[in-house]
Amino acid sequence: MVSIKDLRNHWFSTSMYLAFFLFFLVAGIVSALTYGTVVRVQEQVGLESASYDAQLLDNGSVEIAFSITLSNPSRYTLHLSTTTWTVRVVNITGEDRRSITLATEYIGPTIGLTVPARSDRTFDFATIVSDPSLLSELQGFINYSSSLGHHYTLSTIPYEHEFAAIAWIGEFRHDYVREGYLNDLVTIDERYVSGEGQ
Repeated sequence: MVSIKDLRNHWFSTSMYLAFFLFFLVAGIVSALTYGTVVRVQEQVGLESASYDAQLLDNGSVEIAFSITLSNPSRYTLHLSTTTWTVRVVNITGEDRRSITLATEYIGPTIGLTVPARSDRTFDFATIVSDPSLLSELQGFINYSSSLGHHYTLSTIPYEHEFAAIAWIGEFRHDYVREGYLNDLVTIDERYVSGEGQ
């Protein structure tokens, strides 16, 4: 058993031991709190209020619109790295899942979009499909679907909308190259595909 006298004789070693013990104890508590906070933010942030529409225009083209809101009820700012929106028509009647991609829009990190704490950001996208070859493919889909008992028009085709938003939590910045193990921890990755879970 260690006595007070032994501790006094080895005061330097004892002091260093206590200092390291306290340092690692505090570091462990801070790490646990930080991790818990980040996980809570990842659970709070989400995509809401998705809406989409297709309108046949007078010139025979079709305008397709999509809107979705990224909700950030947390107390941290989200810095958007990328957002992408893709609209396509998917033929799942056969064994192969064939798709006709009509438009893709990409917003990169150079735009500098943010979602401030306790706020929302709504993303609105629209495209006009006027390319004769794409319209011909859509008409082929309508004709094929009609032979299966579905009666679609250019404005009622079940267009599939896919949206993805990747962001990082601003208050937890780090070196994304040298501290790559933290990348997933501070990243928010939200995805939406129309029709899933509905």
